[in-house]
Amino acid sequence: MLSSLFTTGIYGYLDLVLIGWSLGLVWLGGLALLKKGSFAQKVRAALADEHLLFGDWCGAARAGAGDWAFAVSMALLQFDTFFMNSNMRQIHAAWYAFLATWLEVVYFGLLILKLVLLTRYSGLQLAAGYCFFFVFRWVFLNSGQFWVVAGMMFFLGAKDIQPRRTLRMGLAVSAASFFAVTGAAALGWIPTLRTQVDDRLRDSFGYGWFNLTGVILLALCVMYVCWRQAERLRWYDFIVLAAALLFCDRGPYSRASTVCIALLILLAALARFFPKLAKPAGARVLVSAAPAAAFGASLLGGRLYDPSAPLWTALDSLLTGRLSLAHEALAGSSVAIAGQRLTDAGFLVDNFYVNLWIWGGPVESLLFWGAVTALLWRLMKKGAVTESACLVVMLAHAVMEGHFIWPCINVCLWLLPCVLYLLPRQRVAGFGRSPE
Repeated sequence: MLSSLFTTGIYGYLDLVLIGWSLGLVWLGGLALLKKGSFAQKVRAALADEHLLFGDWCGAARAGAGDWAFAVSMALLQFDTFFMNSNMRQIHAAWYAFLATWLEVVYFGLLILKLVLLTRYSGLQLAAGYCFFFVFRWVFLNSGQFWVVAGMMFFLGAKDIQPRRTLRMGLAVSAASFFAVTGAAALGWIPTLRTQVDDRLRDSFGYGWFNLTGVILLALCVMYVCWRQAERLRWYDFIVLAAALLFCDRGPYSRASTVCIALLILLAALARFFPKLAKPAGARVLVSAAPAAAFGASLLGGRLYDPSAPLWTALDSLLTGRLSLAHEALAGSSVAIAGQRLTDAGFLVDNFYVNLWIWGGPVESLLFWGAVTALLWRLMKKGAVTESACLVVMLAHAVMEGHFIWPCINVCLWLLPCVLYLLPRQRVAGFGRSPE
């Protein structure tokens, strides 16, 4: 039985975390009961005192190892997604076959160690995280959406990491992977996709689809801005971002990513040259409402879309068919509380808000977007303008593509643990330099 957990992919990984956390909750409860004092004191200790699960032995070493375990796991995931998940697979090299077999096992193994043995939790924190994990695992068993549950595993695993160090490592690995693939495609070493659209040539530069090239470029831009921080941006940083914008438009011709890189440049410029714009309470409320606004607009737009109305068809054309696809899926499916597969329906829904609502169901959808809204509010209240701007950019991208929850793409969601574990406001993390 136990050996089968290691041969069933993501299902086995989820089961290991479920077993580990269930035993961890029992262990934390037993630890609190053994404490001296009244029952009320024991309850307070169970809820508030943080411990490494199954004993605080080698506490400092384990906590430090947990930070590195997450960083290496994320870097391997980004290498797998940005390099291995390209047309490199078509060279049929022995090293590729070896890495393809073991990469996922290694980075999920490190993540499981981080979640179960290398992170400190209080009873309240672990119970809150357990609720998120349980719901997403439960829905995954019905929907089969890999990236949604894998994303939540990584976001839960990001507790107590050093975000800036992890970001630097991830940016280096991601950029090296991207340039290796695009360079190999440009030199003709690996195949690439090319097609003519609107009298323009689209080139995937070694990836399996044009929009994947675009979203990887967007992810690199977001990581770059988070690393540099908006208030520290210089003229050469904007040149780098402008070059990425031009390449995204002229190369893969990915409209969603091109528009979002342009939006990133705009928001970064506003944060750099007009920092006081984000300080009023009204601005915090307005920005924090972005997830709800995008979610509501996506569902209403999909429901109300009328192919006979010129305004709707023009808007659908602007969004390259996303409205009509969402309308078809919403009209042809029912609401499933705990998610659904719809394997034979043939729906294609790129809008992530609509996609999560249909396949993940209202419980997972509302829980996730509620957590994202809370994160955005807490970031704005902390004054983390760079992270807030980048998260808004990714929210805009989710209107047209489904990569928002990919942990290797949307690094802003590495900051979600402050919401998932109900951490105090002093522990809201960011990518900026730590104060001396």
